[in-house]
Amino acid sequence: MEHFRSLGPMDLLLPAVNYANIQNVPAGVVYGPRTIPDYQLVYVVSGRMDLFIGSDEYAILPGNCAYLGSDTPHKLSVHPDKSVTFISLHFDWHRLSPEPIHPGLRIKYFNESPPFEPAQSYTVEVEGYCSVAIPVHFRFMEGERMLHQIVQEYKEEEHGYSFVLRGLLMQVLSEIIRRELDVSTTHSSKRSMIRNALQMIVEHPERAWSITELAESCGYHHIYFSQLFKEVMGLSPKPYMIHKRIQLAKKLLLKEEKVEVVATKLGYTSIHYFSRHFKSITGMSPSTFRLYGGEDDHTSE
Repeated sequence: MEHFRSLGPMDLLLPAVNYANIQNVPAGVVYGPRTIPDYQLVYVVSGRMDLFIGSDEYAILPGNCAYLGSDTPHKLSVHPDKSVTFISLHFDWHRLSPEPIHPGLRIKYFNESPPFEPAQSYTVEVEGYCSVAIPVHFRFMEGERMLHQIVQEYKEEEHGYSFVLRGLLMQVLSEIIRRELDVSTTHSSKRSMIRNALQMIVEHPERAWSITELAESCGYHHIYFSQLFKEVMGLSPKPYMIHKRIQLAKKLLLKEEKVEVVATKLGYTSIHYFSRHFKSITGMSPSTFRLYGGEDDHTSE
């Protein structure tokens, strides 16, 4: 099964800063193995840190940023030859209140290396584009100034600082998403090769399209089409169709559409089957999601 976690449509997210700091740490210091209850950006100003997630290792050099997901076992270590100066930013992708909630007491440490788990793939839905995956490791020199501003605002706590933090965090996350969209334009020609299938899925999300039907709309054999689709979209056709259907369900529920109406619009013959399917993917029933506006919802599969 493909592991991904949808963070939801970009225009519906309400990110909130939980903690921000810049610090200099001696060589050899190790954080973890551990998991965090929220999300974290680690930006190296000088020196070097190494990030370990499962069997993967990432060197975080000056100008580089690491993105850590919620409850993902990992270890961060400062290079043994030199101290490091880095910015640490903890945040939630979606929370109604912008007031910071310090993650410290909820960070879980392991006495030994945690079980092997590859890095989870987190995606954001951007109107007019495919799902944008947030990378684990990337260059982010253009974001350093904004990260410094967040740290300063967090420490000074002037009147209205939580709202200012939310605005600055939105800018940071928007820059990261735009950066990934720019990178993805290199695949635009291949995306055009499956445009007909994507249009069919978007226009009729209630239809249980077969791989053959989608492949034929693009003029390809179903095996080649499936391989091409996964390469371009990051998901095979069936998980992508489910993902888009649940994404639309969330939007309709947030518009206060009744659960039975949403189920019918998405082609479910039974409201009970729709509710079970929705909860199995989002962890919440449709009625609960509608009641709380999707707060702290972290869709996974």
